[in-house]
Amino acid sequence: MAKVAIVRCDSYDQELVNNAVKNGIDLLGGIQMICKPQERILLKPNVLLGTDPNNCVVTHFTVFKAVAQLVKEYGATVLYGDSPAGLQTMSTAMQKSQLARVAGELQIEPGDFDHGKAVSFPDGICSKQLTIANAVLDSDGVISLPKLKTHGLTRMTGAIKNQYGCVPGHQKGVYHAQFPDVYKFSRLLIDINRFVKPRLYVMDAVYAMEGNGPQSGEPKKLGLLLFSTDPVALDSVACRIINLNPRFVPTIKECEDAGLGSSSEDDIEILGEPLLSCVDKGFDVVRSAPIPVPENVILNRLRKFLVDKPIIAKAKCIRCLRCVQTCPVEPVKALSCDDNQKVPVFDYNRCIRCFCCHEVCPVKAIEIKSPKIKKLFPVISYVSLFLANRHSKKNRRVVS
Repeated sequence: MAKVAIVRCDSYDQELVNNAVKNGIDLLGGIQMICKPQERILLKPNVLLGTDPNNCVVTHFTVFKAVAQLVKEYGATVLYGDSPAGLQTMSTAMQKSQLARVAGELQIEPGDFDHGKAVSFPDGICSKQLTIANAVLDSDGVISLPKLKTHGLTRMTGAIKNQYGCVPGHQKGVYHAQFPDVYKFSRLLIDINRFVKPRLYVMDAVYAMEGNGPQSGEPKKLGLLLFSTDPVALDSVACRIINLNPRFVPTIKECEDAGLGSSSEDDIEILGEPLLSCVDKGFDVVRSAPIPVPENVILNRLRKFLVDKPIIAKAKCIRCLRCVQTCPVEPVKALSCDDNQKVPVFDYNRCIRCFCCHEVCPVKAIEIKSPKIKKLFPVISYVSLFLANRHSKKNRRVVS
C-alpha cells in the first residue's frame, strides 16, 4: 500500500519548513530510507521559469533548502537543477527563483540540465529511447520537489509531470510536437518516470497555484507539504485536496492504467494530517477530463473546433515574442508576428495545443479557452463513429 504523508506548514518561514520537512520524511521512515552516505543525490525542483517564488510558479527555495540540508547532513553529495521552459537557461532560472542563492549558501553544485544523452529504454510504452539530462544520468538517485499547480493541458501538475524537466532544453519541444495528444503525452511521462525513478517526492503546497496555471494563475494558500515515494498516490491525494477527481487528470489516469501506481483511496495510507481536514472545495481548477479525440477522419477534421485553444489578450501583450520562439511546431510555427502586427497571430490548423506559449508568457497575456461547440462533443463523436463504421462496412462489401 502506498503511503502519503500530509504535514501542516502555514508559511515559508525557514524554521517551520525545516520542521515540516523532517516530520514528513520521518513519517515515511526517515532520510536513511531515501539515500546513503557518499551517494550523489539530485534535487529536482519545479522551475518552469525563473521568477519570484512568491508568484507560486516554482518550488519555494525554503522547501528546497530544508530537503537539501537533511540530505547533506546524512552524508550524501547534493546536486540540483531543472530544465526550464522556453529559451531560458537553467542558470538564469535558478538565479531568478533564488534557488542558486540558497545552493551557494549550502555549497551545492548545479547539475547539467542544458545538455543530455539519448538512452535506450526497452521497457518503454511510448518510446524505446529517451533523451535525458546529463545531471540525471550522472546521479545515484533523484528527489523530486514538485509544486502543486493547475495546468491547462493536464488539469494539474505535480509529482508525475515534474520529471518532464529531466528532459533537456529543446528536446521538450520536440516531444510536445511528437506527442500532441495529452493522453499520448502522458504515456511518454510514464516512460520518463520509470526511467528516472525518483526515490522521494516532496510537494510544495504551502501556497499552490489555482486558475490559469501553470504560470499565469493565482497563489492560493493551502498550508501543506506532501510526501511520498509513489508519484501516482501523491498526485491523487493532491487532487482530492483541491477537490478534483484524480481520474480527470490524464497523467494520473495513464500512469495508473499502466501499473505505475494507484489513485484509489483504498490503496493509499494517509499519514499525518487527516485528508478531509485539508480539502479546499473552492480551489479554482477545471473539474472535467480533457477530451480525447478519436482517430477517425471526421473528428480529425473537426479537432480544431473541439479542443481548448490558446488566446492572446491583446491589451496585455507586450510583444516580447517568447510565445513564437517557444512554439515547438516546425518548420513553420503555429503562431507568427509580422512587423505590421501588434500581437502574434495563431494558425490553429497548425497549433498542436501543447500550451507551451501559455507557460512562458511573462505577463499572463495568453489564456486557454474552451470552444462552445465542445459541449456537443459526445453527439459529434457518436455520429462520426457511426459514419466511420458504416463506411468501413461498405468498403468490406465492395472488397468481398
